[in-house]
Amino acid sequence: MKKTILENRMKHIFCTVETPKKSNAKYNYEPESGGFVLAKYLPLGSVFPYDFGFIPGTVGEDGAPLDVIIISEQGTFPGCILKCKVIGAIKAVQQSKDGVQVENDRFLVVPEASSIFGNIHRVAQLSDTVLDELQHFFINYNKQEGKDFQPLKILSAKDACKTIEKAKSNCQPIKKIEVFIPLYDKEGNRFSDHLYQSVSKQLIKNFGGITAYIRSPAVGIWENSDGMQIKDDHVIYEIMVSEIDHSYWKQFKKKLELQFAQKELIIRQSEIGLI
Repeated sequence: MKKTILENRMKHIFCTVETPKKSNAKYNYEPESGGFVLAKYLPLGSVFPYDFGFIPGTVGEDGAPLDVIIISEQGTFPGCILKCKVIGAIKAVQQSKDGVQVENDRFLVVPEASSIFGNIHRVAQLSDTVLDELQHFFINYNKQEGKDFQPLKILSAKDACKTIEKAKSNCQPIKKIEVFIPLYDKEGNRFSDHLYQSVSKQLIKNFGGITAYIRSPAVGIWENSDGMQIKDDHVIYEIMVSEIDHSYWKQFKKKLELQFAQKELIIRQSEIGLI
C-alpha cells in the first residue's frame, strides 16, 4: 500500500524549463546569477523538439539536476515551472571529450495542462517517431560538442519514478526547519511526554529523521505588557529539507497549537550549508 502511494505521488512532479520548444538557442539556469544564461546557439536549422529543462531538488550522477523533456503541443519559456506527469525515461550514458563516462538519462514527462498529450500515462503510448526523434536529437546535439551520447534503453514510468526518488535523496538538504514547543502550560504544568513522542514520530515518518533538543530545553525570555520578564522552556525539533512545503507546515503549526493549547507557536526556517 505504501509503495503504491509513493509511486502515485512521484508520477507528478514540478519541472523547470531552461530551453523552450523550437528554440535554436540553448539556455542554462545559473543559481549564482539567479537567472537563465544563453549558453550557445545550435547549428542553423537545428532546434529543440520539445521544452527541455530539469527536475528541481534532484542530483544525478553528473552532479547536476536530472534532465527532463517536456512533451507537449506548446512551447513555454525559460523559467516556466510546470506540474508534470512522469511517463518514462531514456536511459543513456554520455562520454566527454576526455573519455569520462557518466549516466545522463533524459526523463520524459507530460504537463498536466496538456490537452493533446494529457491521456498519455506511459512511454509505450508515444509513437516510435517521437522516441526516435528525441534520441537522434541528443546524439547529434552532443556530437557537435565532441561528446558521445548513447541511449541504452527506455525506462517505464515506474522505473523512472524510482530513479527520480533516488536522485532526490542525493540532493543535500539546504534548509533547516525549527519547531519550538513549550514544556509547560499557562498554569505551569508540564505537558505529557506522550505529546512530544507523538510529534517526534510524525516528523520522523514524514522526513526520515530529526534532531530533538529535549533533555536540554531552550530558555526563552520575553516581556509582557506590564513590563515583567517571563521565561519559557522549549523543546526544539530540527529538520533539514531540500524544499519547503509551506502548506504542510501551516497545517502542522495549527495542529500543534491545538494540541498544546497555544495562541501561537514558532516554526522558523533558515538557509544552511553542509561541509
